[in-house]
Amino acid sequence: MKEYRDSIEALGAVAQALVLEHRAEEARYAAILSEKPVPVRRAEGLTWSPVRVLRSAFTMGGRPLLELEAASGEPGIFRAGSAVLLSSSDQRGDAVAVRGIVKRGRDMLAEVVLDGEELPAGVEHRSWTLDARFDERSFTEMARALSTVLNAGRDGKSSRLAQLREALLGFSGVIEDHGLHTSQALGDGALESAASALEASPLNSSQRAAVLHALFAPDFAIIHGPPGTGKTTALVELARALVARGEQVLCAAPSNAATDLLVARLGDAGLRVVRIGHPLRVDPEVLSATLEQRVAADPQFKAVRELRKRAERAIQSSEWREARALRKDARTLEADLAATALDRSQVVCCTLVGASDRALGDRRFETLILDEAGQALEPGAWIPICRVDRVVLAGDPSQLPPTVKSDAARRAGLAVSLLEKATAPAHIGAPQVQLLNTQYRMHADIMAFPNDQFYGGALQAAPPVAARTLPDCPPLEFIDTAGRAWDETQQEGGSTTNPEEAAFVAARVRELLAAHPHATLGCIAPYRAQVNLLKGLLATELASQTHRLAVQTVDGFQGRERDIVVISLTRSNPEGTVGFLSEHRRMNVAMTRARMHLLVVGDSSTLGHDKFYNQFTRHAEAHGAYRSVWEWA
Repeated sequence: MKEYRDSIEALGAVAQALVLEHRAEEARYAAILSEKPVPVRRAEGLTWSPVRVLRSAFTMGGRPLLELEAASGEPGIFRAGSAVLLSSSDQRGDAVAVRGIVKRGRDMLAEVVLDGEELPAGVEHRSWTLDARFDERSFTEMARALSTVLNAGRDGKSSRLAQLREALLGFSGVIEDHGLHTSQALGDGALESAASALEASPLNSSQRAAVLHALFAPDFAIIHGPPGTGKTTALVELARALVARGEQVLCAAPSNAATDLLVARLGDAGLRVVRIGHPLRVDPEVLSATLEQRVAADPQFKAVRELRKRAERAIQSSEWREARALRKDARTLEADLAATALDRSQVVCCTLVGASDRALGDRRFETLILDEAGQALEPGAWIPICRVDRVVLAGDPSQLPPTVKSDAARRAGLAVSLLEKATAPAHIGAPQVQLLNTQYRMHADIMAFPNDQFYGGALQAAPPVAARTLPDCPPLEFIDTAGRAWDETQQEGGSTTNPEEAAFVAARVRELLAAHPHATLGCIAPYRAQVNLLKGLLATELASQTHRLAVQTVDGFQGRERDIVVISLTRSNPEGTVGFLSEHRRMNVAMTRARMHLLVVGDSSTLGHDKFYNQFTRHAEAHGAYRSVWEWA
């Protein structure tokens, strides 16, 4: 990581990297949607045109909804959650364009919820074009948050955000207390009380230490949770303890999936949780916790419904002024109900960008729990931090880094997370990192290699899983394809496949499924093209055993686990080029998804040029886990 003179210079570099990423993504979509004619976009599965509006209405939350039917295009390309642009030009050349999110899509039909608050006039009498679009809201909110953090304290006044900026980026030592519960609570003997309360919890000793550290750190705390170590369990107990001392807690994560997991676990723990976010992007299992559902459950919401019904009738009668007035009254009442629902909650959960939701207004929280912080783009992490006085970063810098699509932005440092910066050895005044050191997922033999490579041997397997195996199935196996001339091929777009290796891997997957009919299995490849090839080869098994078998990229398996994991490393070339595989943290994620059996297939003659994979081959040989593909010849 590059060294900077101060926090302002460091954040300035992050802002410049964000601009590079924004421009690259914008240009990519522009090249597709602006430079290619509609017939080409239709053929590439990016556009429906022409499209007609079958029906217009409002969602439960009051957003305009259009039911659309396309005359031509690829069926089913617009799925729930897709960001879209609906555009039209009438006979006079008047152009209309509105943004939206697909609520439901099937064949040539789609329901689209519009981002705006007004339905375009005469929607049902126009011909429309529906395009996939670049959703720039996340970039806008990240840029706004960076600006806020950069300008904090510039007026000479004391600023808690400025102090957090200095602490998190390593440009200050101890942060003065700002009237938080911590110093007062310590004086009241709360540390001893909290420690005593945690003794009765299901936490192990490292989890208890991490929760206590996070409870009383004056500025920020770090909980390092390697795979399977119960990080979410510790965070739930932390949230319970914070609520018990009178706080309303903000919990955030980079993805909807990670956020929804927190919502589910916090709700199971008996906490009153509100989930901020678009209902179309929320897991149905936790939909009842969304702010919109909480508001809809309020008895006073009947009045909102009635106002909206009257607005619909006014629209049908072309009484636009009355419709606008009625909708304004409905929005005002709904906003009051939303504020009440938030006031009653103990924990508010959202994605990083979701922390900028207008429903939160200028609401502040004492503590932020930022889960999966290692995957969070730094500009995104600052969005929820702007709302709080203390920060708990939880995650693992040895797993997947933030996703950055622009090479220039990656070189400029955008792929380095705030968690990685805060745990760097050069960080000044960094608090002690609390490592969760007991893992409850993997057999000890599966854990051994990633433990040595990424965690300095500090992890231990909990007794219930340390020796857990499948019948006649070793915990670890590496099958070396060297010498078979199963060369990789490059696909259009830059992805890589290895057809012969894929066929071999698919055969091993079928054998494992047959031999262990009650086990779940995950098949992982680092390249999307190889994943697609494997899905084709295993189409029958995927269709008939959806509950047992999943085939995905490493990113797709983040946060998941299976009894058996089979990894196709894919790369095989005379130059010894490993490309994408050189990001060893991805292999850490892939290997640590397995509970009882890990099978890795790869070409040692190619992989051996990389120190990490050379060491893995030696590890497999030393532990009797090495096999050659020639055994199957």
